[in-house]
Amino acid sequence: MNIPIKNNIQKLRESRGLIQEDLAEALGVTRTYLSKLENQRFSPGPGLMQKVCLFFGKELGEVFYIAGGDGSGS
Repeated sequence: MNIPIKNNIQKLRESRGLIQEDLAEALGVTRTYLSKLENQRFSPGPGLMQKVCLFFGKELGEVFYIAGGDGSGS
């Protein structure tokens, strides 16, 4: 069973005044990849999840959540 993991990456990025290119570079991914993450097209692996959390200074549950859960993006 594949459980969809949603995220608040776009909200966090925009709250910092960053454009996709800047965040993508900081995370070591392409802008296209970041766009797909922000648009919930797929979920990142554990390594990238950790990078995102460290970049924003957030706990895992503040950035990522199970679809239909209580994440602030739902």
